[in-house]
Amino acid sequence: MRLLLLALIATTLAVGQDGPPPGRAPLKVRAAQGDAEAQFTLAKNYEAGRGGLTKDYVQAHHWYLLSANQGDPWAQASLGLLYRFGKGVPKDLVQAYMWLSLATSATHGPDSDSLAELRDAAGAHMTKDEIAEATRLARAWQPSPATHP
Repeated sequence: MRLLLLALIATTLAVGQDGPPPGRAPLKVRAAQGDAEAQFTLAKNYEAGRGGLTKDYVQAHHWYLLSANQGDPWAQASLGLLYRFGKGVPKDLVQAYMWLSLATSATHGPDSDSLAELRDAAGAHMTKDEIAEATRLARAWQPSPATHP
């Protein structure tokens, strides 16, 4: 399934148990400094309960949102899935569709196709008005500069 593709990609980006390479700040420090990639990885670690962290969907949502707002398409897709299934947030198909639309637009080829399938799966449970609202929100969305928690 396409969800497996997203999980596999996220797993390859995760920081191992051994910590950062010499001279590189720890993941939480980089995330707190506004590094979108570190925020995404930290969110994935919270979502999966790995890297020495307890599974915490609320924290995953927090870090995904910071990264997604900077335009990271994988954080946007992951955020969309949290909203799609109500993990750490109330289930919200409009938000799910919006974030998955943004991720789809920011990727190319097979990645974009897979994300479009995830977006359309959410859309299959939505009214035309809900899809129109999600589309409007996606068009109005603007990336924000690095934000710190």
